[in-house]
Amino acid sequence: MTQWIIIAVALLLVVISVRLLEVFLHRSKRVYQYERSDSLMTRAERECYHTLIAEMGADYCFFPQVHLDSIVTPKDSGNSRLYAFRHINQKSVDFVACDKKLLRPLFAIELDDKTHNLPRRIARDKEVERILHVACIPLIRIQNRGHFDPKELAREVQDGIKRYATLPVV
Repeated sequence: MTQWIIIAVALLLVVISVRLLEVFLHRSKRVYQYERSDSLMTRAERECYHTLIAEMGADYCFFPQVHLDSIVTPKDSGNSRLYAFRHINQKSVDFVACDKKLLRPLFAIELDDKTHNLPRRIARDKEVERILHVACIPLIRIQNRGHFDPKELAREVQDGIKRYATLPVV
């Protein structure tokens, strides 16, 4: 009887191994298909972007959808640096404003819609704020109201920069 159990277990292990090998080989050979997105930004982000350019484009270069690893660098070394990089490399902000000469990041803008009220997003937003704060990059949060008044948006951005200047570095 135990001999049959051993044979059954061995056969089961062979079947599982073959299936895992098939999955692995299929995955490595698969050629994924892609198509161009309709836009780099949502409608609200595009409107905000064009408003920022029209109202503040003489002073700043604005870049949309920027990953944090493009604007901050981990201070850690060795494995800690790798972990710190992994922590930021999949996080992004809606816009980054840079100076026109060196393209040095000056401040970031996050356009908040209803998804920013979700618990996971709230935690992510707090961590992005912390990361940017310790890197001395102001993060200005703008409510997405569906329409952007140019003067009001510029005032909100300038107010955000001023508020940031009064915060202690953590």
